[in-house]
Amino acid sequence: MANQDALSLFVRDALVAGKTRTEISTALTRAGWSVSEVHDALAAWDETPFSPPIPRPVATVSARDFFVYALTFGLLLTGAVNLVLVLQALVDLAFAEENYGTTRQIRWGVSVLIVMAPLYLWLTLRERRKLAQDPALYRSAMRKWLTYIALLLAAMTLLGDLVATVFALLTGDLTGQFLIKALIIMVVAGGIFLFYFKDIRRGEPQ
Repeated sequence: MANQDALSLFVRDALVAGKTRTEISTALTRAGWSVSEVHDALAAWDETPFSPPIPRPVATVSARDFFVYALTFGLLLTGAVNLVLVLQALVDLAFAEENYGTTRQIRWGVSVLIVMAPLYLWLTLRERRKLAQDPALYRSAMRKWLTYIALLLAAMTLLGDLVATVFALLTGDLTGQFLIKALIIMVVAGGIFLFYFKDIRRGEPQ
């Protein structure tokens, strides 16, 4: 951390002294700093011709953000899994595969959704209002990390669903019932991916 502070201070002083970014980059690289370290140090200061140089906004970290976003994405994950299970159980019923386990699965899944879906929607809408009022909240490091984790899980689910579908096709097990179940997973996981992908892009600097 001390090295990074010294690097940031050096870049600031060099910019104040009128050195160009190319000159600063060359000097730091010769001194042994890596390209990524030099890039990050220069990127921390805006390129607007102003003295002293203007620092760019940095990501924020807070316990409150961790709690809110971890709870929100936990509710999302649990709700999405149970939504898929309920819909797939309904598909089984449609194909006349009713049994006690299927009925119990539907009841449990619906119970989970009744409790968690309203809470997830309330937390999401609440955060959306706060983000609209204060765009600086988009810089929350916790928000970014957990959003990318949600994107990762959704992407892996989509890939797994595609692999399972191809495998069923190659083995001759591709039935209408299987296709509908695979489509349910694709729609739910794809919807989550698209929603949060658009959300994370909205928070990226233009």
